[in-house]
Amino acid sequence: MDILERRRSERILAPVRIRVIGNDTGGVSFAEETVTVSFNQQGARISLIHSLLSDDIVLLKNLENGIEEEFRVVGAFQQVFGDRREWGVEAVNPESGIWGVAFVPNADGVQPKVLIECAACKTAAQSTLSSIEYDVLLATGLISRHCKRCDETTRWKPSDQLLTPEILDRSKKPSAQVSEERRRTRRLKLTMQLRVRNSWGVVDIARTRDVSKTGLCFFSTQRFSTGDEIYITLPYSKSQTPLDTKGRIVWAAEAASGRFYGVEYVR
Repeated sequence: MDILERRRSERILAPVRIRVIGNDTGGVSFAEETVTVSFNQQGARISLIHSLLSDDIVLLKNLENGIEEEFRVVGAFQQVFGDRREWGVEAVNPESGIWGVAFVPNADGVQPKVLIECAACKTAAQSTLSSIEYDVLLATGLISRHCKRCDETTRWKPSDQLLTPEILDRSKKPSAQVSEERRRTRRLKLTMQLRVRNSWGVVDIARTRDVSKTGLCFFSTQRFSTGDEIYITLPYSKSQTPLDTKGRIVWAAEAASGRFYGVEYVR
């Protein structure tokens, strides 16, 4: 059995109901309920009407178990029908358990190493790819990742350059660790309507400034106190049944016409 067949045996083809929160290619915040096409421990293939920017961070919430995690957009697969397209997203924390499945790793732990190059500056590297990166590369011939030389996210493609000692030495540098640290410090800049209420009866329809899997920041004209336990509905819509998430206000900062509040989720 070759590497590709083993990788396919890890993938689960199943429609799990999820909510995706992020920004589209126009920078507009959205929340879309959809399903997975397939998933494994390292990532998922999802179907969306909204278009995504490669290397952006989006939040996926499993609507069956309520677990929410951050995923990095690796790239697009084919357009399915109409405006709907399939996207490959890579789990920032593969150990999160968002899918509610105990994955059994391959006994040999083999992951493909591929010689790829930045399409912008032609810098080549021999890189170990995650399963979702490998799938996107096979399907489209391109993946998106951070290029240290360009100092931005660029497209990478299979390289036909000779594998030189210089390339091997460059490939040994801990770029994956740097990329992981870069992801951890990123917060999803998101302007979206939410509903906030505390146990004292204070309720407000406010707006987020940014969100992450552990909390969010919102702006409100109402007065809340540090330490308040609150209930958040995000995104908020009068036409949807409210689904509250419990949180705690951990900081507050004055603004010109209201206050910014930092919230951590309470599990």
